[in-house]
Amino acid sequence: MESMALPEVLVRDLQSAGYYPQLTQGILADSLFGEPVLSHFVHIDTHVDIESIHRHVTAFVLTETRLLLAHVDDDPAAAPGGRARAVTSSEDIELERLGTVMVGRTFTDPASYTPGDAPVEVSLTLSWGAARRIEAFPETCGDPDCMGDHGYGGSTFAEDVVLRVSAEAEGQAAVDRIAAFADRLRQAVFHARLRARR
Repeated sequence: MESMALPEVLVRDLQSAGYYPQLTQGILADSLFGEPVLSHFVHIDTHVDIESIHRHVTAFVLTETRLLLAHVDDDPAAAPGGRARAVTSSEDIELERLGTVMVGRTFTDPASYTPGDAPVEVSLTLSWGAARRIEAFPETCGDPDCMGDHGYGGSTFAEDVVLRVSAEAEGQAAVDRIAAFADRLRQAVFHARLRARR
């Protein structure tokens, strides 16, 4: 099967991210299966610790039927001083399977907000049941002197992907791009759910 050509704007965004763009392009092209790209967002993450720098890119690609995620990470098992290695994964989620598409927006000076003002930060939370986060805490009875064991309480949260983009860190253009992608994704999921109910 021949790989599908990616839209120029997606290729440009992958190249701008600067982290193995050809590798990420290959993963996406092999995953499209002829479906056109409706919208996309490319997110680069860099983590620095005492001994090394770890990079990670995720490309979110929306088609008519699916959300494609392509991840490329530094391989933590690569030998020090050896050749660089990258670990890739790709996932496609049918749009009607997306249980949560939560979009959070932060605005500067909300008292003077007018329709059309751009947020300075956007967070996107997606869940489709692949992963859950657990928060546990020790229960108490309210008596500060009580030494009894009251067990543990907690909550589980479906969070397969949580993404935060801020103008301060990534620039306003990146915030505008994730806001546009999130709106297009929410619209596509809404219509996919309507089609599934018919």
